[in-house]
Order: sequence, then C-alpha cells, then structure tokens
Amino acid sequence: MKRIVFIAGFVSILTLTVPDARAASFDFWYSHTGPIAYAIQSLCDGFNASQERHRVHCTSPGTYEQTMQKTIAAYRAGKQPAVVEIYDIGTLDLMLSNAVYPVFQLMKDNGRNVDWRDYVSAARSYYSTSAGDLYSLPFNTSTVVLYTNTAKLAAAGVKSVPQTWDDFEAAAGKLKAAGQTCPTVSDFNPWIMLEQINAVQGEPLATGSNGRAGLGAEYIFNAGIHRRFMHDIMRWRTRGLLIDAAATRTGNQTLAFANGECAMVIDATSAWGGIKAAGIVDAGVSLIPVYAGTVRHNTVTGGASLWVMKGHDAAIYQAVAAFFDYLRQPQNQIAFAKKTGYVPVTKTAGRALLTADHARIPGLESVDVGLASMSIAGNEYSQGIRLGFLPQFRHVWTEEIQKAFAGRQSIDKALDRTKVRGDRLLRRFEETYAGAKLP
Repeated sequence: MKRIVFIAGFVSILTLTVPDARAASFDFWYSHTGPIAYAIQSLCDGFNASQERHRVHCTSPGTYEQTMQKTIAAYRAGKQPAVVEIYDIGTLDLMLSNAVYPVFQLMKDNGRNVDWRDYVSAARSYYSTSAGDLYSLPFNTSTVVLYTNTAKLAAAGVKSVPQTWDDFEAAAGKLKAAGQTCPTVSDFNPWIMLEQINAVQGEPLATGSNGRAGLGAEYIFNAGIHRRFMHDIMRWRTRGLLIDAAATRTGNQTLAFANGECAMVIDATSAWGGIKAAGIVDAGVSLIPVYAGTVRHNTVTGGASLWVMKGHDAAIYQAVAAFFDYLRQPQNQIAFAKKTGYVPVTKTAGRALLTADHARIPGLESVDVGLASMSIAGNEYSQGIRLGFLPQFRHVWTEEIQKAFAGRQSIDKALDRTKVRGDRLLRRFEETYAGAKLP
C-alpha cells in the first residue's frame, strides 16, 4: 500500500524486518537547543557507552517545525534518519503517512518485551491507535501547571494557592491591590488556553471525540467552556490582572515569572528548569485551576515522541529497539526529568521518582505535579487530539484572538471566525487524505 501525502508528500518504503545480530549505527534527529539538547546528548552518550554493538548519532536540524519539514525532505530523498522526534501536533500526519514503522511492532519484531500499559495514560492515549497500540514512543513529555511566587501571594494576603478560576481572579485582584503591577502573565498559547483548559474540564474541541473517530470532525470549541474562559481572559486583561508577556521587561512569560516581575503564570512543566536557574526560591507548583462545581480531568501531554522511519534494514531496527529499551529504563527517565522538567513517561519511573530517596532531590516539584495532573481520570475529550493541520489551526486561533485583544473584533466573533477557518482546514486535510482511515 502507498500513501503519497503527509503534507509535502511522503512515499512509503516498505521494509521487511527480522531480528539481526549485526552491529549497526543510526541517526536520531531531535528538535532542541540549550539545556534540553545537552540532556538528550547525555542520553545518547550513555547508550553508546552502555554497550559496544550499536551507535546512535544524535543531531538537531532545528525547531520542531523545521525538524518535521526536513524529515519530509529527507524521506523523499531516501536519506531519512531512523528515529526522529516529532512534536505532539504532528501525530496525525505521521500516522497517516505510511512512512512510519509503528513502535509497538518494532519492539515485537525485535524480541523486546514491553509492558505498554506501564506508560502514563495521558501520554499513551495521545500516541496510540484506536486499538491502544503505541505508534510512537513517548519521550519528552510535559503538561501544564500553575507556578506561583509564594512570598508575593503571602504578602498580598492570599492564604492558599488558587484551585478554581474564581480563586485565581481573587488572588490576582489582591496582588494588584498590594501593588503588584503584574499579578499574572501569559503569552496566550493555544496549547494552554484552548487545548489544556478544555481537556482538564473534559470538554470537546471538535466532534468525533476530537477527531479520533475519523477525518470528518468539525470544531465546536467556540461554545461551552472555552467561550466562558476567553470572556474571563478579556475581563482579567481589562482589569490589569493578566499582563501580556510581550509587555513585560523580558517579553517572555517564563522569564517574567522567574525574575519576580510577575507573581503567577500557567506554564509547561518543562519551564521549571529555567525558573530554578533564575534563582527564584519562592516558586510554588500546583495543578491549574478549574471552574467551581465541575469535575477535574487529566491535562494532556505536550512535547514530542520518537517516530521510527521506514526504509532501513533489519540491523538498524534492532539497534533502534535497543536504544528505546535504554531510554525506557527508569533511572534514565529520572535523570532526563531532573535536567529538563519533562515528566517520566512510565508509571514505574514515576513511582521511583516519588520514593523517599528521589523526593529529597531538589528541582522535581513540577515533575511531581505534572505526573499527578496527567494521571487524573479523564474522558474522551482529554485523551489527545486527532485533527488535521493543527499547527496551522493554532496560528489561526492566535491571529483571531489577538484581533480581539486589539479591540478590532469581539471575543465572540473571534471564536466564531476561528471555528469557520478551522473547519476549512479540516476539510482540506480530509481531501488531502481522501479515503484514509485512522489506525
């Protein structure tokens, strides 16, 4: 079977794989710079030092989007890496490309016994088929948490961390009244403002279980909890309780919190490394708020997973399977979590992190809370998204919301226009993959 799409046009290369005893070297492309890149390189060096048969060569072609585009080009040229890190919203494209060797099949073909149920449910469901088989290997997994400057909250008379959005607004009001010019800060990322908020409230973004039932989904986020939340956002901005990241001294929400300019921020667990590096000693980490009287569901995963590309020989795939086994070891997951703020992807590693020994290791607060947040029971709307052209949709949401922030349209009109434009993207995607069925 061939499928010659995947946005820019992947062509399938079918490969028969059987276990092979030969040594092999392979390429792994990742999408980071700075401390996270160093942490990934440490994993690669550790694997190479742990055995003598196989070698992984780890390089970064650029950002998430750049890595995805360069992978497409490399595949078309027959020069694709064996393993590539693709961000969460590229999942549907990869699943439909027919260019991927599913990870559950890779490990089975190479005699690797994996308990896939050990993977954290929120991460497992995001990258799994309808039958529950993992298509890619969860790797750098993050979610959202609430960071608070506990000293500033205490000085303003806020006695407890906000658990509901009413509490959040009240705390921000007290901070402002106490002279805090930036009670809370946001860069208005739709991954947080739309996807995570709807997930934790258990409300849909789109029909068909957020696209998991097939390519005919339509957006319905413009009603329900998201409309309510964005009206709250508009009120908080008007009252000076929520400041745009671009208006802060650094122009960055993580840094604006880390340097003490802002007292609260909803950010990724992976932001913890930067916050601690800035030297802030009063940072608290907690679950993000929900609306009073509603049921809290799990937050969804962010970050990326590792995809195995077709077109290599059996010896390469045996080496990849050995590398994946190395990455899955709890001690390696915990080491990666300590360096980056990403959460362990298996329950075994998560339990090890929470033992007495690991609990004494500083700098893991966001990881603990992130694991707890993703382990809460969810529903069909907090299990991950299967919506086409999701990167483009995020740009549409941001563009329309910014128009509302600038006073050029109402927030209701912004949401309705985003729905219409989003549905057009979904229909284009459906036409691109006409006849395709989700695995």
